[in-house]
Amino acid sequence: MTRCVLFDLDGTLIDTLNLYIRAVVQTLQATGHDLLSLEEVLALRLNSEPRLMAHFYPPDEVEGAHQRFLENYRGLHARYFDGVYPGVEGLLKSLRSQGIKLGIVSGKSRGAWEITREHTRLGAFDTLVFDDDVSAPKPDSEGLVKAISNLSASPSDTVYVGDSVDDLQAATAAGVSFFAALWSKSESETLAFEQAAAEIGPYTGLDHPGEVERLLQEAGR
Repeated sequence: MTRCVLFDLDGTLIDTLNLYIRAVVQTLQATGHDLLSLEEVLALRLNSEPRLMAHFYPPDEVEGAHQRFLENYRGLHARYFDGVYPGVEGLLKSLRSQGIKLGIVSGKSRGAWEITREHTRLGAFDTLVFDDDVSAPKPDSEGLVKAISNLSASPSDTVYVGDSVDDLQAATAAGVSFFAALWSKSESETLAFEQAAAEIGPYTGLDHPGEVERLLQEAGR
């Protein structure tokens, strides 16, 4: 019986890819770094902003660069935030009404989440684990293990919903069932995910957020 559902954030609940890329590029350009293409930014794997900034700045400048990123992220948010994926708000509301505990385990920084939270109606979560809270990012399972502990749950009664291979690897390492949020992906992106995931572990691919609830009901929760 599933007692807890944990979610990745970007690419799973919300669409921030365009916003994130523009904030990264604007931050780097301001300090003389060459303009990055979409492909170059994506190749950086879009991990947490401080870890990303560490690729470009010495250790004593990373915090300042991250703060500039957050300023740019906030300034660009109204124009480039592409919103909550259709069906997500209804899913979260329904799961809460059934007494299922909900959490977020994301590589995003807490600061960036707080900016986006002001522009969404995702509601309250029972636990939030961001990059600030872990020593090792996904695909390490530390964040999932921490969230499960925070909820006094166990891997056997927890499901993780995410959109990346790193999410699947983290879930597999934590012993947690994984639902792949394919609703955010194009056909080619879905195919690439499926090919990579085949080497990692079992998962269930979903085309719409509402399928999360359906699968939980079929499994008797």
